[in-house]
Amino acid sequence: MGFFDKLKRKKKIGNWEDAYIAAPNFYEKPDGTPFGAIALTEGTETVLPKSPQNRYRVDGKAVSEWIILLSGLIVFCTELILEEIRSLKEDTKEDTKEQSKKH
Repeated sequence: MGFFDKLKRKKKIGNWEDAYIAAPNFYEKPDGTPFGAIALTEGTETVLPKSPQNRYRVDGKAVSEWIILLSGLIVFCTELILEEIRSLKEDTKEDTKEQSKKH
């Protein structure tokens, strides 16, 4: 079966009756402008609001900026960032030792 044959197959439709209905959280930028955040979790079927910028207000202010937090991806990226920081610390220690030997 080729690549395009896989695309032609009918996709399995999940049971959306049990899906999590995303509840946005609201935060404030330094300039006082509100923004909304919705979390998606890997493996959880989630219903997102349609046109949230038209649906939600905070203290009478329209919420025009939105972000989606991808929890599985964030954890993965955080681990990679921590590994990079550890690596940089080790490199810095080695550089400091080499400089100490020269003096």
